[in-house]
Amino acid sequence: MKYKLQRARSLSPGDWGILAEAWLTLSWIDFAVSFLPYRWWKSWLGTPRDTGSDTAPGSSHDINRLVRLLDAAANHHPRKPTCLRRSLGLKRLLGRRGIASVLRIGVNKDNTKINAHAWVECGGIVINDAPAVASQYALLPVLTEELLQRIEGPSVESV
Repeated sequence: MKYKLQRARSLSPGDWGILAEAWLTLSWIDFAVSFLPYRWWKSWLGTPRDTGSDTAPGSSHDINRLVRLLDAAANHHPRKPTCLRRSLGLKRLLGRRGIASVLRIGVNKDNTKINAHAWVECGGIVINDAPAVASQYALLPVLTEELLQRIEGPSVESV
């Protein structure tokens, strides 16, 4: 407890602002993913053109700071955010600062169980998980608009 208080006192006012932003972002994402139709929040996953190879204007220190503060917000959230919710939150925090990132979703099979995991990459580097995570999961293919239309049917706008 004493260590947590010391860490909290060491945060700058800017860090407190980011911590609050991260906590509120995680709350909004949790609500949206839990209660709103997928079509309302699917754009948060990124576009088929996202490659992660864009040069991020933020320094690695800025990116690591956002990751650390989002993790702190997640650890003090009433509902423990899943890797997808954390990754969506981090992608949105980075995007608000003009830092290019890509949300990745992968799957693997462990005996009879299928596992899914989400993480964020900047410039092809995993930033919110172990670097080897990308090799432990098979990436799900990017859903293009054409494929989504086949799955969901024609949208109201195209009819």
